[in-house]
Amino acid sequence: MPRPSKRVPPDTLGGRIRAARQNLRLSLKDVAGKRYSTSLISQIERNKVEPSQDSLQYLAEWLNLPLDELVVLSQDHREEAEGSKYRVYEEQRAQASQLLDAGRPRPALEQLKHLDISQIPLSLRWRMFALRGQCSFILREFLDAQMDFLCAVAVLPEKIPPEQRHEVLTLRLHLAATTKEAGQFDAALQEYQNALKMMNPSTPLRYVAEAHWGMAIVIFGQATSSSDETEQPLTVDARMETALGHAEDAAVLYRSSGETLRASLLDCQIGLIEQAMENLNGARQRLRKALDTWEPTLDESVNTTPYSLKERANVVSAAACYLAGVEFKDHNWQEARTCVEKALEAGRQSYILRRAEAQMMLGQILERINPQDPQAEEAFRVAIIELAPTTRLAAQIRARTLLSRHLLKKGQTEEGEKELDKVLKLSKAPNNFSSATTSADDIP
Repeated sequence: MPRPSKRVPPDTLGGRIRAARQNLRLSLKDVAGKRYSTSLISQIERNKVEPSQDSLQYLAEWLNLPLDELVVLSQDHREEAEGSKYRVYEEQRAQASQLLDAGRPRPALEQLKHLDISQIPLSLRWRMFALRGQCSFILREFLDAQMDFLCAVAVLPEKIPPEQRHEVLTLRLHLAATTKEAGQFDAALQEYQNALKMMNPSTPLRYVAEAHWGMAIVIFGQATSSSDETEQPLTVDARMETALGHAEDAAVLYRSSGETLRASLLDCQIGLIEQAMENLNGARQRLRKALDTWEPTLDESVNTTPYSLKERANVVSAAACYLAGVEFKDHNWQEARTCVEKALEAGRQSYILRRAEAQMMLGQILERINPQDPQAEEAFRVAIIELAPTTRLAAQIRARTLLSRHLLKKGQTEEGEKELDKVLKLSKAPNNFSSATTSADDIP
């Protein structure tokens, strides 16, 4: 016995066409004629396909139906199909977002990896791109994240609902951060400036602070990585002052909103800028204060902060590493060695970038004490190994640059030139690397 077909509502396009055909006692073959297939007419009657304008006019003439009525019913059908499709993808987006909020970015990314973007409604498409990029961003897969963020910006609708404006702002800030990670400082600065223009008095302070922090890093990077030998010192100094101003603004904003850990990371950034500006005593005092504040919290029995061990170790490692840089610049080799050992120890409980930075600083200290010390080369190579699985291109370039210079100083010309070639291949432009920096990106 054949299965009964699913009843088609009479107030739909397909139902209206079927009712008219049956009232006229016409078969599917009669209506299809030589112009269309019976299969197509059947699918239209079952609301399985959306008819073209030509087929609508054809059916209206054949079945004595008002064309305007069929056009309206077709539009209703299209909107209903879009709504159904939207609900399916919105549910998928919500599930991925819940996984991300639960600290599971990898499963969240897996849910979004194989989307057929062309099938996603336009109003939702940018949000899917942005969420997928955010998953990659948290996983430190910055190049993949940047691509998704760029796609999200490209398909942003002209009008954004008020409840989604913070999502757009987050998208802009994340795009700026990934652009910065790619060493594209000019483009990153423009993205941060675009984000600031979107802000108003109702914008949460953390967004404003993050934009100023990012600008401080980018402008500092521009000042320290310029390959233009004709650039006037005044220009570099002006950039340093501008970077310092943005970093200080960010620190004030974080402190006013109770984000003490981020404020301390900004102090590390400020200390790095002060060091570059030859204010060694100011940098030393600032970094020592951050180290003295957070080093005791690594002991879980005395920690009273709401931050995770990884976050606390991040501040300690950054402060100790940059303090080692200050002592190194001031020719206090042993004090520098003591500080970098603290950075290494805290780095084991922190992020890859922290461990790599500490190894790079250790290599420089050992090289200065004894240029032939094999442990100096080993430290640079350990940093390279640490960074290998990441997309931290700026840090990879810096590590290989230090290794190539070390090898050339030791007279190992062939090996040094090989490393330098790798630097050039990584950068594609010799100036796309920056000094080590703390960043909001180093906090989950």
